[in-house]
Amino acid sequence: MSHQVLVAAMLWAVALWRAPSLRHSHKQRAIALAFLSLASAMTLEIPAISARIDSVTGVGSTGYLLKHLLGLVAAASVLEFVIAVVRPGGFLQQSRRALEATCLVFMVIAFALAPSGGRVPDDILTGHGPSVWALLPVAVFTLYIGASMAVTAILFVHAARHAGDRWVRAGHGLLGLGGVIGVLYALQRIMHLADIAGGDITATDIQNAARVSTALKIAAIAAISTGSSLSPASIAATTLRERRALRQLEPLWRGLTEAAPSVVLSIGPGPARTRLLLHRRLVEISDATLTLREYVPAGLQARALDMAKHAGYPPKARSAVVEAAWLKTAALIAPTSMPYRGEHPQSGGDGMSPSAELRWIRQVSAAYDRSPGVAAFAAAEAASIREENRKQTA
Repeated sequence: MSHQVLVAAMLWAVALWRAPSLRHSHKQRAIALAFLSLASAMTLEIPAISARIDSVTGVGSTGYLLKHLLGLVAAASVLEFVIAVVRPGGFLQQSRRALEATCLVFMVIAFALAPSGGRVPDDILTGHGPSVWALLPVAVFTLYIGASMAVTAILFVHAARHAGDRWVRAGHGLLGLGGVIGVLYALQRIMHLADIAGGDITATDIQNAARVSTALKIAAIAAISTGSSLSPASIAATTLRERRALRQLEPLWRGLTEAAPSVVLSIGPGPARTRLLLHRRLVEISDATLTLREYVPAGLQARALDMAKHAGYPPKARSAVVEAAWLKTAALIAPTSMPYRGEHPQSGGDGMSPSAELRWIRQVSAAYDRSPGVAAFAAAEAASIREENRKQTA
């Protein structure tokens, strides 16, 4: 399998993955269009497909022209994406689009004016002298690629230095690297075209130049493809972590809200809004904790700590076990008891950062759901409190 087929397959995979984003924001449309154009251009590098295009149109080297036109559209779309990310307010929008359209029209006109048998510069050596009209479309394409990749490199390298999220920083860094490699590719192609125009070039020179340009092109495409995919991958990874956290909080949330249903908001955010739903769960657990603590005495925490020590829980796990134990006790007695008059337990999660609090509540939920010691302690303490309440009301 040729490298053209492999690269085209990789690009089509990325392009089809991003195709749904054509309906979304301007930034997402730009990068989706870039990959669709680039995948189409690389497909036209496959000799059989390019030959088929020429056969259908009846015009030699039509596939060659289409490849460069699509490549220019891809470069323009990448530039549009770069500016949308780094300069959301826009930058010379109308001028850039006018330049793109001018380049596309000029490439078509120059192609039409080139000799019908010598429209591919690398083929000019086989019986033809170098034609200016054959060189111009490729030169315009290469200069546009070089300029757009230079802007990409400058803006994304600068953005990578100021990015706070490590995934975003890595993505911007790879996009900047892709831009640098793209500039090197453009410089190499311009030098090659200059050699062709001078007429002092051999078939070996053409083969060597083709190998270098192919390596640079693939490296630039790989860096840009990977860099543009890191941010969506980061979002997907974050969503998976949030969904896992939701599943882990479910036992604690369900147990507490069944005992204190008034804390649950009537309108939910919907299952698709994972981050908001996770935040809601944490708030409702916190509100339920404040409600249920009113039903148990403060001394319950000390007895729960003794239970955790005697049961052999490691010191780092004891605070979560203690929290789970008194919460489970409160959840058992709250539906049938009156609030306790006196001091109440204090939540062990007070004063934690959001990330530390989430980790801790997940530990509490695990102990609440799966710890035999917590279940036995809560059942015994709930029975004792009910008996004490019965005696007081008798």
